[in-house]
Amino acid sequence: MKHSTLNTLRRHFHRIILPVFAALITLGINSCSKDDEPDLKADFSFEFIDDNHVKFTNLSAGEYTWIIWDFDNGRKDTLVDKKATPQVYFSVAGSYDVTLQITNNYGKSQSVTKTVSIAKDDLVVNFTAQINPASPNYVVLKNTTMGNYNSFKWKYLDKVVENETEHTAYFPYAGNYSIQLIVTLNGVDYSKSEPVTITQNDPNYDPNLVWSEEFDYTGLPATARWNIETGGTGWGNNELQYYTNSQNNVSVGNGMLTITAREEQFGGRNYTSGRITTQGKFDFKYGRIEARIKLPYGQGLWPAFWMLGANFSSAGWPDCGEIDIMEMVGGTNNDNTCHSTLHWDNNGEHAQYGQSYTLPSGIFADNFHVFSVRWNSQTIKAYVNDIQYFEIDITPAQLSEFQNNFFIILNVAVGGNWPGPPNASTQFPQTMQVDWIRVYQE
Repeated sequence: MKHSTLNTLRRHFHRIILPVFAALITLGINSCSKDDEPDLKADFSFEFIDDNHVKFTNLSAGEYTWIIWDFDNGRKDTLVDKKATPQVYFSVAGSYDVTLQITNNYGKSQSVTKTVSIAKDDLVVNFTAQINPASPNYVVLKNTTMGNYNSFKWKYLDKVVENETEHTAYFPYAGNYSIQLIVTLNGVDYSKSEPVTITQNDPNYDPNLVWSEEFDYTGLPATARWNIETGGTGWGNNELQYYTNSQNNVSVGNGMLTITAREEQFGGRNYTSGRITTQGKFDFKYGRIEARIKLPYGQGLWPAFWMLGANFSSAGWPDCGEIDIMEMVGGTNNDNTCHSTLHWDNNGEHAQYGQSYTLPSGIFADNFHVFSVRWNSQTIKAYVNDIQYFEIDITPAQLSEFQNNFFIILNVAVGGNWPGPPNASTQFPQTMQVDWIRVYQE
């Protein structure tokens, strides 16, 4: 009897229990399968807000986490908010293939593309080019573009000039040229080109001119040419000013650069001023460099037009070498005298040599003067208004720093080891005005 009952239980186990157990296992496996996830369906609609602005609405279905829009105009959005309704600006007429892609946490994705047709331009790239009748080698360019954009630049000859609404282009030789204005919106460039005909060679053009800054624009110094250095660390000379990047201290307008020293508290200092360099943007070896400058005056003022070796960042000072084209230490009986000095390393010791020039009458703040250096592999000579007052032989081995490239610096320091601090007689603000800078090489 017990044996028969046991056999009956075994038959029931194989016939009923095992199939039920197998079904439970299968159900568990299928419940974890990615194949049973709800299907993804990407979809969206759009409506025009106006002729150039379009609102997009996500209509996708299924379980997804990421929403990726590509509006075909340079703009791409990645979102997690399924209810977000991007409003997108299309500046130029045309057909745009807008794509919406949805993606879940398993990497499964689906996308859909629809065409949005923009009927008219909102961004109209345009400019004027007016030849100066009195100086027909100069062309005044004015950006008259209509619509929204992020930035723009002029291209002509081998020059690229950024974000100058009005710019004077110089063409030294007669000929037919093309001027291009490139306007950028959301990473996409739109451009227009215009021809210009120059009828004469510039009789004053010097083919040895390799770099010049005429300051024929408005605003901060052009970033393509200049670095604006900031800080109030004393700059190695216990100077008292804080150099800023504000147009209150460094500005371009009326055809010149103006560096202004002010008596005001900023950054823990009692004075502000400006300092710009061409480091990493322009440097040269040998030639003639000159600038037309009107200097400040007064006790504690220390304007300078000078150069450091292009390897300054790696070699340090004085190993990189320093060429002071012009320095003036202001104050009574000093406002009429400028200095030219060289600094270098001599077997681990700082070495220097300099000379000074004194005006026959007046002070350097009365008028503009041309300060220059002529530099070749043999000598460096300094001049004021073409009057030589300094010369040094740079052929000795210990002056090898001056056989390398140098970059340009302009600044107005306040106080420091050489001039000492301002006193009650010092008037602020004080300015150094720079009409132009030019570099010539044969």
